[in-house]
Amino acid sequence: MESSPSSSLNVGNRVIARSNLFSPKSGRGIVRVSGRSVHEFVKLRTEYLPSRLRVSTANGGGFRTEGRKGVVGEGDGVIIVDHGSRRKESNLMLNEFVAMFKEKTQYPIVEPAHMELAEPSIKDAFTACIQQGARRVIVSPFFLFPGRHWHQDIPSLTAEAAKEHPGASYVITAPLGLHELLVDVVNDRISYCLSHVAGEEDECSVCAGTGKCRVYS
Repeated sequence: MESSPSSSLNVGNRVIARSNLFSPKSGRGIVRVSGRSVHEFVKLRTEYLPSRLRVSTANGGGFRTEGRKGVVGEGDGVIIVDHGSRRKESNLMLNEFVAMFKEKTQYPIVEPAHMELAEPSIKDAFTACIQQGARRVIVSPFFLFPGRHWHQDIPSLTAEAAKEHPGASYVITAPLGLHELLVDVVNDRISYCLSHVAGEEDECSVCAGTGKCRVYS
């Protein structure tokens, strides 16, 4: 691998060293965050975004919170909850996402949780947040659309978890929904997979070892 001059990535009030490495096959960049190599396809590309959203990706993809009263603050804990899977590899991916989310946002208390089929449960994650000093817990469903799990299951499980911690409050946010930034994510995923099919990229971490990312006829 060859490298170009390094730069930096602003995350909150910190600066993370960014190594502008690139694949000799395609020239795609690789960002190193806390010793991990993250392929460029996981980054947001602002050229796809309307101008009103580009401000939210300024400063290295930082979040726009100026002027908003509803921000995560001291005493808040965040739970990122997915469905849960019988496949260990799928559950571990949530841990990776939570690590990336915490690194990016610099929120001090962030915990993963699975709605069912795997641990930690919402109850476990809720308790972990309280033990770290959270007085309010923000449960963010890592789901695309507001189906039964958002309407019924997650609220029920969260309410049960909260019963064991009198005085603690909680909020359940909307799922990802029709967020315009998802257009960029989906488009980058398609582009990367097509590059792999064309022999320009290795399998991504999702498909690694499965051989599923190929042309069927």
